[in-house]
Amino acid sequence: MIKFSSGLAIAFISISVLNTLPTRAEIFKYTDENGKTVFSDRPPAESPPDSVVQVELGPTNLSAPPPNIPPPVKPIEASSTEAAVPYRTTITSPSEGTTVPMGPGNFVVTALFSPPLGAGEAALLKLDGKAVGTPQKRSSWQLNNVFRGEHQITIERQNAEENVLNTSPSVTVYVLRPSIR
Repeated sequence: MIKFSSGLAIAFISISVLNTLPTRAEIFKYTDENGKTVFSDRPPAESPPDSVVQVELGPTNLSAPPPNIPPPVKPIEASSTEAAVPYRTTITSPSEGTTVPMGPGNFVVTALFSPPLGAGEAALLKLDGKAVGTPQKRSSWQLNNVFRGEHQITIERQNAEENVLNTSPSVTVYVLRPSIR
């Protein structure tokens, strides 16, 4: 059993070493009857030998990919005004647990900001964690064709650099829509 294991180990090591050697096949380049350049591992049988060129490849690139370094996190530098002001964002409509009745799934979301949005500030509505549109100065959003089911709505208050200053508590709504079976 020991001789078999050592023989098996030698065979495994030999195969492993052979697999690490670069394998290179010959590559031929020629022009076919339609005038298109063709690359192949076999020269064409019907072409004259002087029209076939053997392609020489350079060494294989064996370098490792660059390390995956996450981008640096930009710290939020709050001004003295931002640091002193307690922001509050509240979704006033729809209220928690609202059911949007049968129909196309359209409804309006409104919010209240305390203090009101300042210069350079905007609000971004998120439906199920995904932004709906772009940040805006208005405090209402018209949502159209929302799929049926349960949805989470939040609103982010952002500064001019789109850093989040405050996020509203999440509101759950249920959309009823007819389904065709």
